[in-house]
Amino acid sequence: MKNFSLTNKLSLLLIVIIVLSSAALGFYFDTFLKENYFQTTQKRMYHGFHRMSSDLSKITDDLSKGTVFIQSDESILASIDLINNYQDKMHYNTILLDEEKKNIAQLLLTKVKLSLKHDIALYDKNEELIAYVVKEADGYCLNFISYQNGSRVLYCKHEHQPLYIKKPFQEHPQIPFKHISYYRNDQLAHHALITYHFFQDEISVRSHRSIFSSASKEVLAHIEIACQFGKTYLNALSEDLDMIVAASQDQRYARYASPLLEDKVLEQMHISQTDEAYYGAASLQTENGPVYLIATLNKALLKNALDENRKKLVFFLLFGTVTVLLMLRFLFARTLSRPMETLMEQIRKIENGDYSRSKLVNTGDELETISTNMRQLAMTVRERESALQTSQEDLEYLSYHDALTDLPNRRLFRQRLDHAIELSKRNGTKAAVLFLDCDHFKQTNDTLGHNIGDELLKAVSERLEEGLRKTDTLARIGGDEFTVLIEEVNDIDEINTVVKKIHDDFKTPFLCGEHKISITASIGIALYPDDGRNSMTLIKNADLAMYKSKEKGRNRHTFFSKKLSDFLEERTMQTRALTSAVEKSDEFTLLYQPKVSLHNGRTTAVEALIRWHSPKLGFVPTEHFIALAEETHLIIPVGEWVLRQACSDFVKLLEEGYALEYISINVSSIQLIHSDMTATLKRVIAATGIAANQIELEITESYIATNTQKMMQTLQEIRAMGVNLAIDDFGTGYSSMSYLQKLPVTRLKIDKSFTDGLPDSTEHIAITKAIIALAKTFDLEITAEGVETASQVALLKQEQCDEVQGYFYSKPLGIDALKAFCHGSRS
Repeated sequence: MKNFSLTNKLSLLLIVIIVLSSAALGFYFDTFLKENYFQTTQKRMYHGFHRMSSDLSKITDDLSKGTVFIQSDESILASIDLINNYQDKMHYNTILLDEEKKNIAQLLLTKVKLSLKHDIALYDKNEELIAYVVKEADGYCLNFISYQNGSRVLYCKHEHQPLYIKKPFQEHPQIPFKHISYYRNDQLAHHALITYHFFQDEISVRSHRSIFSSASKEVLAHIEIACQFGKTYLNALSEDLDMIVAASQDQRYARYASPLLEDKVLEQMHISQTDEAYYGAASLQTENGPVYLIATLNKALLKNALDENRKKLVFFLLFGTVTVLLMLRFLFARTLSRPMETLMEQIRKIENGDYSRSKLVNTGDELETISTNMRQLAMTVRERESALQTSQEDLEYLSYHDALTDLPNRRLFRQRLDHAIELSKRNGTKAAVLFLDCDHFKQTNDTLGHNIGDELLKAVSERLEEGLRKTDTLARIGGDEFTVLIEEVNDIDEINTVVKKIHDDFKTPFLCGEHKISITASIGIALYPDDGRNSMTLIKNADLAMYKSKEKGRNRHTFFSKKLSDFLEERTMQTRALTSAVEKSDEFTLLYQPKVSLHNGRTTAVEALIRWHSPKLGFVPTEHFIALAEETHLIIPVGEWVLRQACSDFVKLLEEGYALEYISINVSSIQLIHSDMTATLKRVIAATGIAANQIELEITESYIATNTQKMMQTLQEIRAMGVNLAIDDFGTGYSSMSYLQKLPVTRLKIDKSFTDGLPDSTEHIAITKAIIALAKTFDLEITAEGVETASQVALLKQEQCDEVQGYFYSKPLGIDALKAFCHGSRS
């Protein structure tokens, strides 16, 4: 038996419907009209409210699940962690943090679009808004919060616009930012909190969730996502149910409104009526108070229509049945069967992976719309598959290359090194790893800015890549660190040739914007198989050798050796011991060397000198551990301890009656560059009660020469406090007369290397006289250090040097020995 066609089925169905409808209408109008009409109205209203309740529950469930993604999204969590740790409103890092917030806004856009929600917002651990995305009439708007001078600034853009626009911050009217108090509930780590809001006749359903650290259980961030349940939905529902559904906060509906989200209460809903209409109401508790959803069905219009329809029913029933059947038979054949076949052909093409343009249905109705959408779907799928393939290729490339320089990264370098090792094993050759670090790059980065630092790194990578052979591999593995792989080495001279070429490449300054930057490179070299038999060991040993090059004075290269490994192991042990000493602060002591006036022979001041006696290492030479402290930046807490202890001892000496004018304290350039020295001085002065003019800080000439702009600002701030400044080791080759005219210093110290040559060396005598004359010219005090003989004292006194210190008078003394010395000098 042949299958019925769709046209025949629809025709048969229509005949059955017409016949049954005809029989039912008479019975309905005659017997059950009023009661049935009321019951139907009641059911329609209950169906409408039940549908609203179901839709609202589904929205609530979707929103609750919609915030779970952030707990597993490593990209967003990393960006949140960065913002939590480094966001400082008063010293806001625009370049770093705004880029992270743009990424977050883009990720939020993806999430809110995929979930078809209205808006989404993300807050940091301090409940400060980071970014949010809001649906508008023509798409989504991306927003993030930046800071300028501690004030919030809003950056926003439409999803299809390329750039963000800066606007004064104002709260978005559709996002209730004031509900952050919800996040104080620890339960939000496992479940989302759903709240309802009513604003401008729109009901907004919002899901709130807090993200907690898995380790510390501390709050990392908060997220909100929302969906609108308002006019658009209610209008569509009204049209679908053929009744008017609206929202209101009018309290007159409170007396007969049932809770919307409680099904059992809805089943007992009270339907009220007037002569004109039926009314039903349900309530929803929101953060703005109760909102009532009112369904209205007009009785008069329906009643008039029914009365009129009774009169025309019999006539139109007979005429319409015959006419409709004939017309539908003809229309079904032309407008349904052939278009459906065309639609099926489109579906089969997509199913088979054929996304080429297909024939459209031209019926001018929903079938044509479906056909057009099917073609658009095919095009969209084709575009997304192409974009996905391109994206995968880009990700594959980025996973093996450095984003800044486009060089191979650590991952790709390791793979090539592993391949080179296997090749060397087969051929019996060597392979070399060069670990290269740019000398003083951090100083350039801090002084000129990160953008110039990035330009410098790109310029270095380009020059190195041009200078190396095609068989060599250059990679950037992080910061200012590069590695070079030299394969199949037969002679050590091959490595020396490459190293010499690299050093030569650094002799020409690098042009970065308006800056010509001269830097050098320290290189460490490790050989396979001599210095390691796997890539990790070779890179590590080349890195260790590079640090030895820096120890030797930078701008040189060093081959790895067992002796170097032992040295670095010892250096690591010293670093741990020094870190422990800084934490305990009971392994350091201060000695004081008297400074004697050549005008009256009295002890006028003392210089504080630190000593370290470690329980593990014993007495550590000062020059060794100071260099280590500067390299590790532990000099900052060590220096603050020296400043506080020395000022405290000085105040006690004054209280005991010792007539000293000031105390001299050495300050490292690391302290001046990487810490707030003025704030440290203020804390020490407040804690010890010492007068600012009783402190003299000794700074080195190298700091003056290498940090001109920042140096001048820092020294002027310190001098403005009343603290005196001395240039230590003056005359070693950095300072010039032009510096002395600008610097706010009060004293010059003649280096011991010049004092040692007095009075026999005519060259040292001339330098000493010149320094003293220079100090007198600029009205500066002058101190000579390292004085050990009476003839040196006599010459310095003759040349009108103000003050001397050295073993001729006293070696550095403990506090009790210093008191005895001061007693002796007074007598």
